[in-house]
Amino acid sequence: MASKFDLIVINGVIVTATDVIPCCIGIKDGKIHTLAPAFTSEEVGDARIIDAEGAYVMPGGVDAHVHLCQDLKTGPHGLGGECADNFETGSRSAAAGGTTTMITFATQTRDESDRSLIKVVEAYNARAEATGSYIDYGFHIIIVRNDEDVLKVELPALVKDWGITSCKLFMTYESQRLTDSQLLDVMLASQKNDITTMIHAENGDMIQWLTEKLEDKGMVAPYYHALSRPPIVEMEATNRAIALAGLIQNPVLFVHIGSAIAATNVRNAQTQGMPIYAETCPQYLNLTYDDLQRFHSPTCFENSKHVCSPPPPPGTSDQDELYLGLLNGTFTIFSSDHCPFRYDSPHGKLTGVLEDPSSMKDEAPCEGEALQDLVKRKPGSFRFIPNGIPGVETRLPLLFSGGLATGRITAQKFVELTSTNPAKLYGLYPKKGALMPGSDADLVIWHPQKTFKSFRLINSMLHHNVDYTPYEGKEFVNWPRYTILRGKVIWAEGELTGKAYDGEYLKRGPSYFGKGASKRPIDSRKTATWLH
Repeated sequence: MASKFDLIVINGVIVTATDVIPCCIGIKDGKIHTLAPAFTSEEVGDARIIDAEGAYVMPGGVDAHVHLCQDLKTGPHGLGGECADNFETGSRSAAAGGTTTMITFATQTRDESDRSLIKVVEAYNARAEATGSYIDYGFHIIIVRNDEDVLKVELPALVKDWGITSCKLFMTYESQRLTDSQLLDVMLASQKNDITTMIHAENGDMIQWLTEKLEDKGMVAPYYHALSRPPIVEMEATNRAIALAGLIQNPVLFVHIGSAIAATNVRNAQTQGMPIYAETCPQYLNLTYDDLQRFHSPTCFENSKHVCSPPPPPGTSDQDELYLGLLNGTFTIFSSDHCPFRYDSPHGKLTGVLEDPSSMKDEAPCEGEALQDLVKRKPGSFRFIPNGIPGVETRLPLLFSGGLATGRITAQKFVELTSTNPAKLYGLYPKKGALMPGSDADLVIWHPQKTFKSFRLINSMLHHNVDYTPYEGKEFVNWPRYTILRGKVIWAEGELTGKAYDGEYLKRGPSYFGKGASKRPIDSRKTATWLH
């Protein structure tokens, strides 16, 4: 018997950003067609049926902060980090973790060949097309120059031709950071084109000064990365960026907020009615400074596996405050900041030894077992360790286990943070992030909680191209049972069932959140009203 649907999900507890209701979903031609308490046998016909068995059924995850195919070889000897995941391996990992949409970064450099933002995007798009993606994807553009002619001509073209409506700016890293005046230049140009401005907020000068002082004392092990970037570094930068944004009334999204004091800056700005948004990530809710001392070896260099920026918070009290920020709306989205570097690669974490002049003095170039021996003998320096950890696959299960299952957040808040708000913020809603007729049939179906056996994670269970996970040994109380992309089941019962070219490129519109709802009078003592 023919069916009016291609796929039906029955006996599910449907969760959106606002509601939790027992419901069935009928899917046709890759779209949500019908939500109903039940379907008749005539409606079911010969459609494929998935029985959720009372488990949560949510919109597929939207991960708005993913690094793939990035070459960050900026060290003095031309090594530096190279992302271990391409679009194929990164997207398969995402699919296995319940994510159906990712927004990755096309990264401009200071090299003259990267002056054109359009050429940068074309190059990254070629990398995506070369391997394909299991899930749908889009791009943010990272801008590290303020070339007036490029901003004036190419930003409108990126919006019109590519649907790229977000850019990321840095306040740290020598090769990427912008001065305050350069930040204002790019912010103003972005504002004119309805492009959402993302900010990596850490005070680069403070970090450089602290790094030099630590090195003077011989404090160069991976643990000292955290001491070179204490929370006040992020606090100062978020405060300054809020002032810059306020000067021109520019909406800002702070990426990967890792400290309670930076989150307080965001909350205070929001209370004043400013269009300030923030993101936090799993590492700040699950890791602390202690994880940078987890491994004990002659040099303890294996602790480089946990080096990311900002570093995890000093202790669990910050984690409690960050969870509160998820609950009360301080954080608009929850992303992975998947930035994968292998430990066993000369273009991965081992760069921290290979780029360090003192460690390499009188040492010959080496690889394989000789390289592993070198790392055991030499301390390296945290200054040269590529900053970033993998996490695109574990993002949703970590928040489920640590937040939803413990009652720290509701099921609706879970969906809001991991799917609906990212889709709204980055111009994809209601195509993505929603369970309503006409939306893409992107779903994540969890296991029934009563029958799921909790387990402790080991890296071999994951699907990325990284030789470790920072969450090794962590207990998970649930995991996605099915991941469905536009009506196609791409992950089922622990097996990938999709293909690398199932994913499509997404052109995005402007942010759903706009420039803030307030029509309150603007204080000309704080804002350069004459600019507009």
